[in-house]
Amino acid sequence: MQRELDNLPDAIEAARQNGRFFCKFLTPNDAGVNGAHQDGVYLNIGSWDIFFNEVSVPATGIRERLVMIHIDGWQPFESRIVYYTSKKEFRITRFWSNAPFNRNEMVGALIIFIPLSKEDYKVYIFNTEEEIEEFSQTFSLSLADNYTVYHEDDIIVAEETFEDKVLELVAGYKDFPETAVMAEISRRVYMEYYSKKKIQPDKDLINWVDTEYTVFRLIEQEVYKDKLIRPFGELQPLLDFASSALNRRKSRAGRSLEHHINYILTNVGLPFDNPGKTEGEKKPDFLLPSTNHYHNPEYPQENLILLGVKTTCKDRWRQVLSEGERIPNKHLLTLQQGISENQLKEMENAHLQLVVPKPYHKQYPEAYKEKIWSVSKFIDYANEKYTLV
Repeated sequence: MQRELDNLPDAIEAARQNGRFFCKFLTPNDAGVNGAHQDGVYLNIGSWDIFFNEVSVPATGIRERLVMIHIDGWQPFESRIVYYTSKKEFRITRFWSNAPFNRNEMVGALIIFIPLSKEDYKVYIFNTEEEIEEFSQTFSLSLADNYTVYHEDDIIVAEETFEDKVLELVAGYKDFPETAVMAEISRRVYMEYYSKKKIQPDKDLINWVDTEYTVFRLIEQEVYKDKLIRPFGELQPLLDFASSALNRRKSRAGRSLEHHINYILTNVGLPFDNPGKTEGEKKPDFLLPSTNHYHNPEYPQENLILLGVKTTCKDRWRQVLSEGERIPNKHLLTLQQGISENQLKEMENAHLQLVVPKPYHKQYPEAYKEKIWSVSKFIDYANEKYTLV
């Protein structure tokens, strides 16, 4: 069976060589842990050409075919790709019964299908944020809609008014703006383009992050255009350029969410320090109402809030637990689309309250959907404490 860290470079290389793939975060329905009658990983109709090549989407009946699935360290096996026109369902079956994965632990994992030929598919599943972030950032993927269909020849074609808005806001930049400025540009583009006057924290947070991927790639094309049309001449300059471009993508993605949360909390008038400072060199992402209040022994402990912010949190959520000794019940805001019941139970036992944008709640196990907070609920919770601060 594939070892994730060892197979990450292979997955990236395979995806690059083939130039196209489909990936998505596995939901409870995909993993078959919600007791649904249907079994199999649901595919998106946008990935039709990945799985059915030149065959068109049928208007009636059932379209199906058999394919071979290849997983490192495992015997290739046969799966079935099927589309039901009556239910508009598109999925791959006979997968979990043959694959070497424990489906109960796969909720929230990233599954990748890379077509090797018309009949053969290489499949990788990554179940830690390190692998998920590395893979998605390598290809500058936006997974705000839970899935992505990647074609290396795709060119971002924005509507003229949208592209004009981006170029208007980045005019004069000969290099990449700072990550905070990039986040601000993305918010302004989205809010102005869609004529939004009022912030909806849960929906807009997702939209801002998604918009930032598009804005970044448009700026990336502009900044790198001279390098991309001139031959490098030697291998080392090309490798140095590729490494620098990838590191920039990682740096932007790592800070993006934190900048947007800072903006939301500021917009609703909540007091906070970002970052905060607790014991020693510990610096939680957000400390409410402030670092000074935290270190004031007379300030009520129950009025302190520690909020960690992580794009994904399948492993690193435990880091938040040790970031503030005075605060036994901590909060973690994430864009992670689904986590297994076992991990959610661990968080609950550790007194960690998960905060997830409301549209992503449907990706979580049924037993925990009501326990997860939305961004709006967190804001209401904090507002009750700091109305008079």
